[in-house]
Amino acid sequence: MRTFFLFITFISSLYAFNINESLLNMHATLLPKIYLMDYNFQKKSLNKTIAITILYERSEYKGAQFLKKQILKKYANGIKSYKLNVQLVNYNKLNNTHANMYYMFPSNKKHTLKAVEKANKENAITFAYDKEDLKYGIMISLEVDKKTKPLLNLEAIRENNISLRPILIDISVIYSNTTQQPLNSIRVNHTMYYFA
Repeated sequence: MRTFFLFITFISSLYAFNINESLLNMHATLLPKIYLMDYNFQKKSLNKTIAITILYERSEYKGAQFLKKQILKKYANGIKSYKLNVQLVNYNKLNNTHANMYYMFPSNKKHTLKAVEKANKENAITFAYDKEDLKYGIMISLEVDKKTKPLLNLEAIRENNISLRPILIDISVIYSNTTQQPLNSIRVNHTMYYFA
């Protein structure tokens, strides 16, 4: 029995992801603000409410709870006259939710791709805890280096006809499958940022 317990503990540790609470604090501050950077956020929000779904695996439940608590604490009165509705949803119950924005904790490829597909059908913004998950079509994460900046997957944003405000693009790092590039290395038309 002891051997079995040690084996289960070892296997669990292989698939566990170390969640950083200071990073979650940054995410809690940015999530509602980034949603407001979508030119069409007013049309997508029902009853002046921004619905954020936090997707997690069982091993990240405490991190998901912490993130929800921080969002609700920082935005107790909402943001720009919009209320926040934050839900915790296990990846296995993904079909039971609808949101304006999906925050995704690390998961397996199958769950991540299914969540991205659902979010895309809902024209929702997707945000990843782990920037490595942008390769699955998630739109936004954070680049934590000397300066912390949003990391935008422009390909995913374009494919979903998300229209972002120029200020977000100007302060972000642009993700590509091979390397992340600062915005000044990419030619962008500054008159309009509509990705069709």
